[in-house]
Amino acid sequence: MREKILKIIFWLAVLYVIVPIMMPIIYSFSEAWTGLIPKGFTLDWYKIIFSNPNYQPSLILSLFVASSATLLNIVLTVPAAYAVNRLRGKLAIFLEDTFKILPLIFPPLIVGLGLLQAFTSPPLAISGTTTAVIIAHALLGLPFMFRNVYASLKTIDERTLSEAASSLGANLWQRMRYVIIPNIIPGILSGSLLVFAISFGEFEVTSMVAGFGSQTLPLILFQEMRNNFRIASAITAILVYVSLTAFMIIVYIGSKVQKGYKV
Repeated sequence: MREKILKIIFWLAVLYVIVPIMMPIIYSFSEAWTGLIPKGFTLDWYKIIFSNPNYQPSLILSLFVASSATLLNIVLTVPAAYAVNRLRGKLAIFLEDTFKILPLIFPPLIVGLGLLQAFTSPPLAISGTTTAVIIAHALLGLPFMFRNVYASLKTIDERTLSEAASSLGANLWQRMRYVIIPNIIPGILSGSLLVFAISFGEFEVTSMVAGFGSQTLPLILFQEMRNNFRIASAITAILVYVSLTAFMIIVYIGSKVQKGYKV
């Protein structure tokens, strides 16, 4: 009896997660949905998104912002994770928790308001620009990148590797480039995919710091929810595809790392 109850709870939990994700995908392929089952099959809503000049700039901008935020996160987080990993004691624990947890504690509304205030005052008067959106997205993705890179550093004997490289005459840059980074590539890739997926679908903070010239795909989605719900469903489906693709690649990388294979 208990096993049956647990199975029911399990499948209810699965449906609770899957149904909200699948509904916009199913709707995006249907011609109409007035009853219990959608009617017809069509790709017209996707064709409109990829062919209509009103949507193309937003799609390209979302890809550019997500790629830039990911690159910025790599540049900032890899050295930060390396530095924290080199520390010992309470300071190391404090910095680790700060990078991992602190950005996640505050709701996006608070983060967006703080960034908006910071970006409207000199010397960072960049509110409403694409640069502001990239910086905001990089901040939101920082804890996810840090977690993956830091975890990868913990799986290798970084100190021994660095000391061995130093004994051969390698400086800090050479140690990072030829010794450390090649050994933490799985963590960098996993973190990058997470940051890209988060940035590509981010709405709350973007709506606060973006200007009229920085309309990403999620902002267009919000507008289309009032105008054409089928196009909005297709945009939602695209965001889901990106997130699911990132998830599957991360799972693949994780399985390869556990088996001891190279990615």
